[in-house]
Amino acid sequence: MNIDMKLSEIAWYLIQCKPRHDDKAWENLSRQGFECFCPRTRTQTIRAGKVKYSYQPLFPGYLFLHMKAQDNWAKLRSTRGVSRVVGFCGVPCRINDAIIEQLKKRSLQTEQAPMLNPGDNVHIKAGPLADMNAIFLTMDGEQRVMLLLRLLNREQQIKVPLSHLSALQA
Repeated sequence: MNIDMKLSEIAWYLIQCKPRHDDKAWENLSRQGFECFCPRTRTQTIRAGKVKYSYQPLFPGYLFLHMKAQDNWAKLRSTRGVSRVVGFCGVPCRINDAIIEQLKKRSLQTEQAPMLNPGDNVHIKAGPLADMNAIFLTMDGEQRVMLLLRLLNREQQIKVPLSHLSALQA
């Protein structure tokens, strides 16, 4: 492959953003017509006794950019929110397409909640009641469920996070 073909090939490159400016850099680069990718992961935080879910960058401070090696790099470096193009010895570092595809698949995979109907048997897979079976009663908000659990020869109603359940096969 000659050098002209390599320059005209579209590839992924890594961009370092200024501190806490990932979103601003992404917005400005997209506005200029660049294709950007910022893999995110779902995180759970507990504040004041309440569970909150949010999506945080998998690599804080970095974006992946899809562009040709012959494109205008000066325009990129002068974009607000962008600190530098990651490279070695002044040459931007190309990222393998397979790595980006894996990151995209991972970021698209969200925890699929099982489709449950009242009376369905479920398995608790996490938490203090892990490895126990129960009966689904109803949803209690968006991320919690109410279950009927046989415990100490009595049926108890309990609430657990939806992410702790898996449906049992009938």
